Amino acid sequence: MKAIKLFVLSIILVVCTSKSFAQRGKHGGGHHPHKGRNHVVAKRSIYRPHKVIVYHPYWRPKYAYNRRWVYFPKYNLYWDNWRNHYVFWNGTIWLSQATAPPVIVNVNLENEKNVELKEDEDDVDDVYKDNTKHKEDVKPD
Repeated sequence: MKAIKLFVLSIILVVCTSKSFAQRGKHGGGHHPHKGRNHVVAKRSIYRPHKVIVYHPYWRPKYAYNRRWVYFPKYNLYWDNWRNHYVFWNGTIWLSQATAPPVIVNVNLENEKNVELKEDEDDVDDVYKDNTKHKEDVKPD
């Protein structure tokens, strides 16, 4: 019985030690070469493709988009190239859906003014949180 307890304790010790070592990484001992600097850890969207893609949305197939978000200022709505979704304000909340919202059902988006948002917004899943800024930056025609 003592041998079993000793074996279990040694397994626990090995597991705890290896987790601690793995967390310290290659610098060991918790030392970090940039100690004292502020580091921002970028949160990668779960929707981000694994490789770089040029997008040709169904509503504008002959045009190439490089960014995730396309903003339509006239309708205050976003197109998500990664998810093939529209994101729009329905008067109460922001909605995301694959089908066109009622305001653009009969609109040819290919002819509408649109702007690709910046690369640093690609991993932002809730891009509408900066809608006020987007409306100021891009005025509808």
